[in-house]
Amino acid sequence: MVAPTTADRRTVMRLTGTPGLAAFGGVAPTRGEREGFRLTAAISRFSALAVTHTRHTAVTTLRAGDNFGWPHRAIRLLIVLEGRITLRAPDRSVRLGVGGGALLHGWAEYLYESEGTVASVHLDVGVEDAPFAGSLRHVPAMQWPEGYPVLSAAGAALYEIVRRDEGGITTATRNAMERLAQSTLLSVLASPLESSASEPESEIGRARVLEHIATRHTDPDLTPAVIAADLGMSMRSLQRLFTDTGMGVAGHIAAARLEHALALLSDPLLTRLSLARIAARSGFGSSARMARVVSKATGLRPAELRHQHTSHGP
Repeated sequence: MVAPTTADRRTVMRLTGTPGLAAFGGVAPTRGEREGFRLTAAISRFSALAVTHTRHTAVTTLRAGDNFGWPHRAIRLLIVLEGRITLRAPDRSVRLGVGGGALLHGWAEYLYESEGTVASVHLDVGVEDAPFAGSLRHVPAMQWPEGYPVLSAAGAALYEIVRRDEGGITTATRNAMERLAQSTLLSVLASPLESSASEPESEIGRARVLEHIATRHTDPDLTPAVIAADLGMSMRSLQRLFTDTGMGVAGHIAAARLEHALALLSDPLLTRLSLARIAARSGFGSSARMARVVSKATGLRPAELRHQHTSHGP
């Protein structure tokens, strides 16, 4: 409902009255509802995703397939925390209540309607961005009914991410919050409705693998073979899940570790943490192994990269 901001910090947007309703691109059925329109959106923008908590009064607005304001293809996990909403697409309409939600394609057009006050949280992410790197490209639109346990838990987690994203928290904490948001999305996609026949098995399998990597990449012994054993599948089946996605399982493990290491190296509050400890925390196992990967990705050795990000000199 609200496009992501450019700053990697929480921002708050407030719209009121008829001008605010127009700025939002919405309409309301009565003059009183138009003049009394209220919307507050708290937006936490991270490097590869955005989490938004929104509260608004009655409104109808058309989403025109603009990828929610992102410059590339994006999907949105929408979870209702209070009230009810209706989503209308050309081929169907769904009504969502508290603890229910939907996975929406940013390139699809739909009408969003609420008859009263609604509170919701949503996560937007590009389907081509790390750590997903194309693995979410073919995820179908989905919906979950009111009170669905996994959605209720995910909604609470995403709401807390936005609420806790305030001034004074460290870069390392924000990076951990971003990983939590990623894991939350993957956990939802890995746990579709038992009655749902629309979710391809390959998409469920990829989500399970990516969730496993997000939570276990800090283990230096994590390999594709270990993941296959943990998830009860053969190596061949595991590798087949990522055919034509642009990145294999080993690549996803390496990308998760690299992203974690770069976040720790760039945090000015962690300058006393040794490179060996950073390597251990991010799953590389040794500083030499981390140095090779970081140097290949950035052209700088870890110590040089840390100095570049944490030096306060000219």
